[in-house]
Amino acid sequence: MKRGLAPTSLKLRIFLVLLVGVSAAAALTFWLAQRDRREVIAHFHGREASQRFADTIRLLAALPKEQRRNALAGFNRDEWRIVAPENCNGLPAPHLGQGLADRIGNIITVDATVRFPRQEVSGEPPGPPGPPLLGVRGRFSDGDAFCLLHQGQRRMPPQIEQGRFPASLALFGVLIAFVSWFAVRLALRPLQRMTAAAEAFGNDIHHPPLATDGPTEVRQAATAFNRMQERVREMMAERTQILAAVTHDLKTPLTRMRLRLEGCNDDALREKLGGDLVAMQRLVDEGLELARSMQSVEPAARLDLDALLSAIADDAADAGQPVRYSGAGSGSIQAGCKPNALRRAVENLVDNAIKYGGGALLSLSAEEGLACIRISDDGPGIPEERLAEVLRPFVRLESSRSRESGGTGLGLAIASNLVSAQGGRLVLENRPTGGLAATIMLPLD
Repeated sequence: MKRGLAPTSLKLRIFLVLLVGVSAAAALTFWLAQRDRREVIAHFHGREASQRFADTIRLLAALPKEQRRNALAGFNRDEWRIVAPENCNGLPAPHLGQGLADRIGNIITVDATVRFPRQEVSGEPPGPPGPPLLGVRGRFSDGDAFCLLHQGQRRMPPQIEQGRFPASLALFGVLIAFVSWFAVRLALRPLQRMTAAAEAFGNDIHHPPLATDGPTEVRQAATAFNRMQERVREMMAERTQILAAVTHDLKTPLTRMRLRLEGCNDDALREKLGGDLVAMQRLVDEGLELARSMQSVEPAARLDLDALLSAIADDAADAGQPVRYSGAGSGSIQAGCKPNALRRAVENLVDNAIKYGGGALLSLSAEEGLACIRISDDGPGIPEERLAEVLRPFVRLESSRSRESGGTGLGLAIASNLVSAQGGRLVLENRPTGGLAATIMLPLD
């Protein structure tokens, strides 16, 4: 099957393969059964006809030559008649010939056994198929050649019986389609469960393991998936623990350095070293925040996003920060999320917009089954080729978003982790009018 014509769904592909394969096998089986049935019927009819011909020919062979034609006067003219041997042409009838040879081979010589279509002899226009016209050409022991024809009078089956096959075939096809679809759904249900579990694990590293029930192959796959999930969880926990331990242990020497710095008599040196300590302290604090964002265990809940964004904007405005919320275009929008994690993510993005863009504009909308929280600024933006890169930890730009302006390279990474932990996605894009727009997309379910 060509790639362009093949269905994209695995379920539909397997269903079509099963349906076509079983239908082809059923059609072949039916064709073979019909062929065998025709052979059996032909053999039966040949034996029956050969017995009738044998009895009639024995009767004619016992009569004198001049009485043979008159002997058939008492027979049904529509069923038996004798014609000239040169008119005895037709299709071979091997079953009839073999039967006659076994029954009367010692009485007459049978030169040929033939079967005629009905209209070839009678001249009647073609019509519905009827019983065949059988003919035997031979020579009696006295040398008299003959061609004896017999028209069977068997009744054809009623029309309703001839219409049973299409109806049976249609019913058979519907049954095959139903069974195939049921089998496909039964076979792919574990794969769908595993897909859902993988998606849930991607959103929540503490998601419970997959149930190990069902057929042997399904249990083995579920067990392997759970082992993989546990290994990933252990590696992430170890990575987070290392990061948390390093950043936490740095607090003690930083505190000692700050105390010793107070005893420095050189004001210029003390100011420079104090700035470095502040930057180091900020890096340590955000390192701890990054570690916590990768191990979020906060339960999810339904949250009014409009109320959340209004509260964040009001708090920022009360603190004298240039933050505005334009409101939800379609009224209140609710989504299932982790409230504290989402609030921290939005506040990180707002702080980012204020720091590098001079202010932040918050908006909320529902687009294609997603709740979209957009934080826009009027800053310099980010080069297009680095929009995805800056979402990774410790990535800084060599422009206004640099270490000199206070950036540690962790703010966007923390926000991205917090959003991903609740099944959402953070997307950065440059605005056509200038500035950066950070959009949090949460599923509306």
